Amino acid sequence: MEHLHGDQGKGGMMATSKLSYRQLEAVVTVAEWGNISHAAVQLSMSQPALSRMVSTVEGYFGVDLFDRDGRGVRLTDAGERLVEHARQALRHLNDMEDELRSLDGRVRGKICVVMPDTVGHSVSLPLIDRVAANHPEVDLRIMSAHPNNVPLAISAGDADVGIASDAHRRARLATEPMAAEHLHLVGPPQWDAPDALTLARVADMPLVLPAIQPGLRHIIDAAFASQGRLGNVVMELDSQDALIEMILRGDMWSIMSFAGVQRLVGRGELGACRIVDPPIERTLLIGLPDNRPVTRLMRAIVAEIHATAAAIADTARWIVPT
Repeated sequence: MEHLHGDQGKGGMMATSKLSYRQLEAVVTVAEWGNISHAAVQLSMSQPALSRMVSTVEGYFGVDLFDRDGRGVRLTDAGERLVEHARQALRHLNDMEDELRSLDGRVRGKICVVMPDTVGHSVSLPLIDRVAANHPEVDLRIMSAHPNNVPLAISAGDADVGIASDAHRRARLATEPMAAEHLHLVGPPQWDAPDALTLARVADMPLVLPAIQPGLRHIIDAAFASQGRLGNVVMELDSQDALIEMILRGDMWSIMSFAGVQRLVGRGELGACRIVDPPIERTLLIGLPDNRPVTRLMRAIVAEIHATAAAIADTARWIVPT
């Protein structure tokens, strides 16, 4: 294993000038890509220029930030610590710039919204269209994550706003309700799905469900337990795509968010029906960080998420707050 810049001085800060935003951004980008060439393309720089910039930062601190191997570069222990602080510093600087530039009444800046695929299938494109139409100076990025990782992405500063559910972990988030939904029984396309089935009937069907964890499975099991029943769980899978593949084999059903499969149901590739007596309910929440200021840009995006949820509520089978 070789250091990326093995000839840098050690034992103290050797440079006299202060670090710039661009230098910190360079180190963070190299860390994210794990490759100097790919990071240089992302930053619109030449590879030698980026290498020199990283070398300058290493010289400033007197430590190696990256090791090089045959597959690219990876952070040293010192690099891990620097990147953690650099991300926070860059985030605070970006938030400050966005807030000050918004004093003229216009909303602008970069922002990332993180959400699970089951929500993103319904929300992502309409939200992108709304933001582009109403806030043309906003650079919106959508990040996909497992529901339990949504709070982690926000608290780490990798995302600014998130959508999660009350069934999943949401520590370190300030939340507000976006929509309520009733989970559906989802089956193969050849299934003649009724409008609704009772939970007792659903309990007897061969089910493939997520593994037991904080999340959807918890509220499904709680619903069965409230009726003194156990679901006929024949397989456990945590991947939504794998769940759907098993359903398509024709002899298993699952309990899922309708919004996550509405396109497949609409195309006749899956069947779905409501679960009643009692329904299985959960609430989708919008989450904001509780470890840094909530900016005007964040608040504007939250408003657009609410408007998007209201616009697609019928097709997603959501109940939105009034």
